[in-house]
Amino acid sequence: MRLSTASDEGLSIGELARAGRVSSRNVTGLVDTLANDRLAERVQDQHDRRSVRARITPAGEEWLESFREPTQRAMTALFHGFTPDELTLLRHLCLRLAENQHRIEQHLNPPQETT
Repeated sequence: MRLSTASDEGLSIGELARAGRVSSRNVTGLVDTLANDRLAERVQDQHDRRSVRARITPAGEEWLESFREPTQRAMTALFHGFTPDELTLLRHLCLRLAENQHRIEQHLNPPQETT
């Protein structure tokens, strides 16, 4: 989803990894898969010839839009009857759960020291 909001230059692997809170290695594999399916493409970074950026293709935009419509209908049905205040509270609580999960993950998998 992040690629669909990027400029025409696309996003670097590092930018995508930070946005998704995953490793660059994971993003590289994902971009490879998307590129093989012609949903994204790798482009040379205009400012750093050593770096590659990922950019969504027109086919990727079409796929994303076909995914969004049924998802939006499902979300509307799922949250039917909730007041705006209830939805705000639910969002807040879900974000707190995600933060707690991230903290637990960091605790269980501390960064390895390099020598």
